[in-house]
Amino acid sequence: MQTRIRIIKRGEAASTSSPSTNQVEKTAQQSERETANTVKSWIAEWEVRNRAIKAAALSLLGSLEGASNLHTIS
Repeated sequence: MQTRIRIIKRGEAASTSSPSTNQVEKTAQQSERETANTVKSWIAEWEVRNRAIKAAALSLLGSLEGASNLHTIS
Protein backbone atom coordinates (compact mmCIF):
# COMPACT_ATOMS: atom_id res chain seq x y z
CA MET A 1 0.00 0.00 0.00
CA GLN A 2 1.32 3.41 -0.93
CA THR A 3 0.72 6.34 1.39
CA ARG A 4 0.77 9.94 0.38
CA ILE A 5 2.97 12.31 2.30
CA ARG A 6 2.19 15.97 2.16
CA ILE A 7 4.83 18.45 3.22
CA ILE A 8 3.68 21.81 4.51
CA LYS A 9 6.14 24.56 5.17
CA ARG A 10 5.85 26.42 8.46
CA GLY A 11 4.66 29.68 6.95
CA GLU A 12 2.02 28.00 4.82
CA ALA A 13 0.48 26.00 7.66
CA ALA A 14 -0.95 29.07 9.38
CA SER A 15 -2.41 30.55 6.21
CA THR A 16 -4.05 27.33 5.00
CA SER A 17 -5.64 26.39 8.32
CA SER A 18 -7.65 29.61 8.77
CA PRO A 19 -10.10 30.57 6.04
CA SER A 20 -10.00 34.07 4.64
CA THR A 21 -12.59 36.65 5.72
CA ASN A 22 -14.33 36.36 2.34
CA GLN A 23 -14.76 32.64 2.84
CA VAL A 24 -16.07 33.11 6.40
CA GLU A 25 -18.55 35.74 5.23
CA LYS A 26 -19.64 33.59 2.32
CA THR A 27 -20.07 30.64 4.65
CA ALA A 28 -22.25 32.71 6.99
CA GLN A 29 -24.36 33.91 4.07
CA GLN A 30 -24.66 30.37 2.75
CA SER A 31 -25.69 29.17 6.20
CA GLU A 32 -28.36 31.85 6.44
CA ARG A 33 -29.61 30.99 2.96
CA GLU A 34 -29.81 27.30 3.83
CA THR A 35 -31.67 28.08 7.05
CA ALA A 36 -34.15 30.29 5.21
CA ASN A 37 -34.71 27.61 2.57
CA THR A 38 -35.28 24.99 5.26
CA VAL A 39 -37.87 27.13 7.02
CA LYS A 40 -39.58 27.91 3.71
CA SER A 41 -39.80 24.20 2.92
CA TRP A 42 -41.28 23.50 6.37
CA ILE A 43 -43.92 26.18 5.78
CA ALA A 44 -44.73 24.80 2.33
CA GLU A 45 -45.07 21.27 3.73
CA TRP A 46 -47.32 22.57 6.52
CA GLU A 47 -49.55 24.37 4.01
CA VAL A 48 -49.87 21.24 1.84
CA ARG A 49 -50.69 19.11 4.88
CA ASN A 50 -53.18 21.72 6.13
CA ARG A 51 -54.94 21.81 2.74
CA ALA A 52 -55.16 18.01 2.70
CA ILE A 53 -56.65 17.95 6.19
CA LYS A 54 -59.21 20.61 5.26
CA ALA A 55 -60.16 18.71 2.09
CA ALA A 56 -60.57 15.47 4.04
CA ALA A 57 -62.68 17.22 6.67
CA LEU A 58 -64.94 18.79 4.04
CA SER A 59 -65.27 15.45 2.28
CA LEU A 60 -66.20 13.74 5.54
CA LEU A 61 -68.64 16.49 6.39
CA GLY A 62 -70.21 16.21 2.94
CA SER A 63 -70.60 12.45 3.26
CA LEU A 64 -72.16 12.81 6.72
CA GLU A 65 -74.61 15.42 5.46
CA GLY A 66 -75.47 13.20 2.50
CA ALA A 67 -76.08 10.24 4.83
CA SER A 68 -78.28 12.31 7.15
CA ASN A 69 -80.33 13.54 4.18
CA LEU A 70 -80.94 9.94 3.10
CA HIS A 71 -82.23 9.01 6.56
CA THR A 72 -84.62 11.96 6.74
CA ILE A 73 -86.06 11.32 3.26
CA SER A 74 -86.89 7.65 3.79
